[in-house]
Amino acid sequence: MIESPSPSPTPPPPTQRMEPSLPTPLEESAATAAGGKLYVIGGFDAAGNSLQTVWVFDGNAWSAGPRMPIGLDHTSAATLDDHVYVAGGHSFGHDSARLYRLDGGLWTELASMHHARGGHALLAAAAKLYAIGGNAASTNVASAEVYDPASNAWSDLPSLPAPRNHVSGFVFGANVCVAGGRPPATARVDCFNFESSSWVRFPDLPRATSGAGATTLDGESAVILGGENAQETTISDQFARLPSPDGWMSSDTMLVPRHGFELATFEGRAWACGGGSLPGLHPVSTCTSVV
Repeated sequence: MIESPSPSPTPPPPTQRMEPSLPTPLEESAATAAGGKLYVIGGFDAAGNSLQTVWVFDGNAWSAGPRMPIGLDHTSAATLDDHVYVAGGHSFGHDSARLYRLDGGLWTELASMHHARGGHALLAAAAKLYAIGGNAASTNVASAEVYDPASNAWSDLPSLPAPRNHVSGFVFGANVCVAGGRPPATARVDCFNFESSSWVRFPDLPRATSGAGATTLDGESAVILGGENAQETTISDQFARLPSPDGWMSSDTMLVPRHGFELATFEGRAWACGGGSLPGLHPVSTCTSVV
């Protein structure tokens, strides 16, 4: 009797890979995932216009989603109860405090933040939204605030210990965190513990960066990619993981280094779509993902 050969084991998915590109180049956009779809929202085009566009990826192809009521760049998005929220940003040079929720095919405007800001992080945790960091009228916004959808109201929190913009946000346990930022670019990581209502300092990033993308993968570890170096003269290829509060681990280098994007977890991978390939305004349509 001839035994049939054992089936070959399925190879693990690649740590980094190219994904279908956006329909158009953009940078300084927001990103999140909800309802089995990935959303890339607003940003700059190559002419520096603040965009109203929303691009939606369903796992197979990109399509145009419901346009934002206003053009926004340096905005931030988060998902809460499977709803997409977008808060703040800059609109053709003007600072925004507005909060929007995507309801089906329409954007609903909700209570505005107390503090207009762009280049910040909007993070969903414990059934609330946290807005941290950013700047307005060339001044960094120190005030952090939290939104309660049950009351449609924002409340101020203790201020960010080191105010800065172009931060990268992620959730780690009972902490909502911002990493990096500028000016100048820093490796600092500050986390607001929503159980103790106090700020804690996490270990610094391996390298200073601003305008990078960060998120939480598998609900346990954080990842950060790209950004600009401390002098804001070159694009950083940093790829680091935070498996525990003990410290970051440099995993590799970013497959296509960029700055000015948000990481969003979609289908178990962290997607980086768009961004700038060079310092300044150099938008691309590239999408990559990591696991």
